[in-house]
Formats: sequence, C-alpha cells, structure tokens
Amino acid sequence: MRDHFDHEIRTLEPDELITEPGFYNIPMERHHNQPCDGYSVTSSVLRTVELNSPADLWLRHPDNPDREVEDDKTAFRLGRVMAAYIERGPEGMEEFVRILPSAPASMSVPEMMKLAKSGSVRPKAPPQRPTFDQIVRYVEGNPTPAGARAVEYWYDIDRDPREKVSEKEWEMIAGMGRALAADPAACAALGGIPEITMAWQDDRTGIWCLARPDQISFSGMISDYKKVNTQGRPFNGWLVDGRITQHGYDMQMAFAAMGFEILTRNKPDQVGLVFQCDAKPHHVILREIEEEDLRIGEFRNNRALQTISNCIASGDWPGPGEHVEAYRRNKAQRERLLEEMNFAGVAP
Repeated sequence: MRDHFDHEIRTLEPDELITEPGFYNIPMERHHNQPCDGYSVTSSVLRTVELNSPADLWLRHPDNPDREVEDDKTAFRLGRVMAAYIERGPEGMEEFVRILPSAPASMSVPEMMKLAKSGSVRPKAPPQRPTFDQIVRYVEGNPTPAGARAVEYWYDIDRDPREKVSEKEWEMIAGMGRALAADPAACAALGGIPEITMAWQDDRTGIWCLARPDQISFSGMISDYKKVNTQGRPFNGWLVDGRITQHGYDMQMAFAAMGFEILTRNKPDQVGLVFQCDAKPHHVILREIEEEDLRIGEFRNNRALQTISNCIASGDWPGPGEHVEAYRRNKAQRERLLEEMNFAGVAP
C-alpha cells in the first residue's frame, strides 16, 4: 500500500554536510559541488561517464589539480531562470532575476523606424563593458564621463547576485511561462514540490548519489522540465525522443526514480519529462518514461557508478579509445548489403 505521508525535507546550514539519506532543501550550486561527507555524484556526472568517457568526467573532477571550470552557458542560465519562473510565477521573479535593457543597436531598422515615427523617447543604450584603461582612470579619480558611466553601470550589475537576462530573453521566458500555464497536462506534471535534492549512498560503492528532478510529488509523480531550441528543425515527437536518447534523460529520470524508491520505499507511479519549444507559440510535448526504460536507465546508472568507483581506486580515468574494438556497421545497412551480396553470389 502506498505511503502518502509527507516526508521530512531538511534545510542544511551553509557549512553543514549531508551525512544521512533523505530529502534536502539546498541551492542548486551546492547540489553540484560535493555537499556530502563523502564523494557524491549527480545524474550529469553519471551521464558524462556513460555517454562520453571517464576522462571527460576527470576533466572537471574536484580531485583533478588541473580541473577545468565549465563556462556558464546561455542555455544553462536561461534554464535556471525558466525553472525559477515555473516554481515562483512572474510575481516572484524580482528577487531572482535582473532584466538588463537591450541596446538600440540590437533593434532592427523597421523597429527603429516604428519607434521614431511614434514619437517615443529614444531608448537609452547600456554602456559597453569598461576597458582596463577606463577602470584605471576611474580608480585614479580622473575618468571620462563615458568611462565613469561604464564602470559604475557594470560594477552594479556584476555585484548583483541575481541571474541576468536581456529584455528579449525575458520576453521569451514570460511567453513560455504563459503557454505552459495554459497546458493542463503540463501543469499537472509540474505540480509537485520543486527543486528538492534526494540523497542516498550506493550500497556497492559507498558513493553518495544526488538526484534533483524539477518536481517531486510524494503521492508518486516525478517530472523534469526541458527547454528546447530546435535549431530550425520541427518540434515534434521525433525530435523530443531523439533528445532523450542523445542526452540520456532516461538515465536522469531512472536515477530520480531509484532515489525516490530508496527513500520512500515506494516506486513512483509516473515518471516523465515536459519539453517546451523556445520558439513561438512555445508548444509543449510530454513524455512518460515507462518501466522497461527506467530499468535500462538504472542499469546504465549502476554501470557508471561502478566505473567511477574503479577509476577512483585505480587513479586511471580512461578516454573513449582505451579499448580497440571491431567496426560495427549500422544493422539495417548490414542486412541490406548482405542481401545484395547474396543476390550477386558473393556473400561472405
């Protein structure tokens, strides 16, 4: 019988470590930066090993003295803002995001013509980032008016801890939020508790596991939201299914389902993904990850965990060319060519 009681969600102090399995309310940054009293992995870590190689993980591993810090890509930044918009709604975004004015140079000529004819006040362009010489002159107390404006404008922005988005980016996010709110199925899928970290230790390796789907419902639903840029291709089921395979989202959701089952002693009833196109009219497509694919994802996650454990023990983080294997032709092409060779009487 399903257990419907509300499980405790703990909030960690800034210097407190996770020492026991459970549900935790911690910032996303801490989730990805070793918040446990032992080495921890997230879904993205496991997918890096399974879809790429251990060497790709070692490149950004906390124990790597030459660790490379990943750039904060635009897709990651906008993804965080969109996730916050889903959680908070438009009214709760002021404390999370800062909207930067767009420069008039970013406007098209027709847009500027329309603005000029309307008699509207000319939009004020934000200054370019200051040069080093402008900063030196500002520090020495003899800046030019343009240099002073640039230094003060960008100093204020850079010390602001909120996420930064342009007016155009904010317009897109708000439009996507409205389209999402108008989709009953998407609203139901994303109606749980947002951004909770599930933490447990893997029995075989002792590695801490951290899963953080966008929404958890203790009644049995787990879901994650994906903003999609189609790069000019049609937004349809084929594209969505391809993204799941390409990025290992089946592994991600299987990892979350495994954590949910370990911590609640119940399997989730539904595990799914909500995809939304970032181009208007911001279509939404839902995908449920069914039991068989969850088991496949769980197998791949466990394999990645064991690989990481072996790498830690040996100190060796191999790349994809570690083992020499035979060429593997596409199965459909192989069957077609063998049939043609057989017809020609030269089959091997």
